[in-house]
Amino acid sequence: MANKMTPLSHYEPTIWFNVTTSANWTRPPVGIVRVEMALCDELNKIYGDIRFKRCAWIDGQFIEYISPKIGQTEEVEVALDAILPDSASFDLARLFLAKALSQFKIKEADQHISLSIPTQKSSKHKPVAGDILISIGLDWDQPYSQHFYQLQKENGIRVVTCCYDLIPVLFPQYCVGEVARRFKEYFTQLSWGSEAVLCISEQTKRDYISLCSELGAPARQTCVIPLGDNVPSELGAISKQVLDIVEEPYILFVSTIERRKNHEVLYRAYHLLAKAGHYKILPKLVFVGMPGWGVGDLLKDIELDPLTHGFILQLNHVNDAELNQLYKRALFCVYPSLYEGWGLPVGEALALGKVVISSNYGSLPEVGGDLVKYVDPWNPQAWADAILNLLENPLLISEIELGVKQKYLVRKWSQTAKVVSNLIDELVANPKKEWLWLPGYDMSTQAGIHVGGSIVASGEHGFLLYGPHRALPKGSYDVSIFGQTGHGNGDGTVLDVVAEHGGCVLGESLITTLGDSGCLATIRINVESDYDDLEVRVRGNNLLGMTITLVKINRV
Repeated sequence: MANKMTPLSHYEPTIWFNVTTSANWTRPPVGIVRVEMALCDELNKIYGDIRFKRCAWIDGQFIEYISPKIGQTEEVEVALDAILPDSASFDLARLFLAKALSQFKIKEADQHISLSIPTQKSSKHKPVAGDILISIGLDWDQPYSQHFYQLQKENGIRVVTCCYDLIPVLFPQYCVGEVARRFKEYFTQLSWGSEAVLCISEQTKRDYISLCSELGAPARQTCVIPLGDNVPSELGAISKQVLDIVEEPYILFVSTIERRKNHEVLYRAYHLLAKAGHYKILPKLVFVGMPGWGVGDLLKDIELDPLTHGFILQLNHVNDAELNQLYKRALFCVYPSLYEGWGLPVGEALALGKVVISSNYGSLPEVGGDLVKYVDPWNPQAWADAILNLLENPLLISEIELGVKQKYLVRKWSQTAKVVSNLIDELVANPKKEWLWLPGYDMSTQAGIHVGGSIVASGEHGFLLYGPHRALPKGSYDVSIFGQTGHGNGDGTVLDVVAEHGGCVLGESLITTLGDSGCLATIRINVESDYDDLEVRVRGNNLLGMTITLVKINRV
């Protein structure tokens, strides 16, 4: 029996937000995880718990996700204490470990802790035809991205995705292995499977549209959503290491340490400054971020270079309170990335009133506007000059800081969510009005053969056309078939539209005009419930030569 949904009083689809990435994340959140969590919370405020639902990809389908209670049970606390000491140094690690442990059933016995997967049933609620699914996580690393097209075409779910950047395609030299090739496949899947694509900057939008043209993929409706500024919280413990660092002058660079982020140009700039005799006024240069791919040689150069030895520090696992203090106490911030889809740390620094020297590549000028000093990311001497200029002119730092505090408008996640909700409301106000199915590809036959995208009658009795068992939301529709009637007399040829495996007839009509081509028949149906197995059928006797080329459904 098909899944028959409760009729809606009027067209108000459920808004589903895919939280697969953040629900399974057990490390300190990176940029995209922060975006997913922040936007999800703000959209929930806009639409409320009745219309807005979280979902996750579980056992090959999207189903409603119910957040587990983290760290609330005595069993979780016992397991936490057995693994990590309850001290300030492990506050952040304990938070993410608690989230991971909460997914398991915990049992304490004989001074041992055992973990097992709980057998409780998950929610059975899931997206249905006409609903909107928003997916903005690390989708290229998830199996569900290849199902977006099916969700739209077969299940009638309207998918909205996100393009953060095209770095693996534009700069494959900064990526591991086959990432660039896989990303072209991913963006092809994303374009075919999405009704609309969110882009986090105008630069990303231009890159996305250009790539679609190159790949021959459809460029879907796009919407630019400048990201909110993730101003880190002041609340939390601060380690002695960070307290010692903020007591002396330093320059701050917040980013994962990887080749694209271009830590190397800062190292070379510091080398040039020290070599020119300016080491006496050089402050510490603090890198906040975990080491990534392709930076082993750089970190070894920094470690062994006698001119920069002791000047460049690296901090890992910094919590929000520590990051807040590092931003506020820095002389100024730097961001020399070779390319960014947006550049959250630039916005964070400006939101806290800091002077920023940034690369002028990618979308970074969109973030900082005219409040940032821009430098060519490939020019170490230019970076050395820009850094030296500020170090020798502390009054200039104060002057720029004052301008930043007066002019920079902090971007709020509520504003980002409003842009997304405007797009959603536009989609809701303009529900999909047309479905086109090619019988030879989308439907089946008993009394015909497949010829390309068409079905041609073989002269046998039975169903010339049936299928495609697709979802259709509640509403009124005109169903038309196109083709040519052929050579037989076609007596009693019937077009009907059914659901529930043929148990519910929504409409039927005789095909009486023979020898013509074009539209063979049109019937109007009133669908009072959401169905997920709509079927269009043609059956009759002596249909030799009849050809069905297109099935078209229009919302009226």
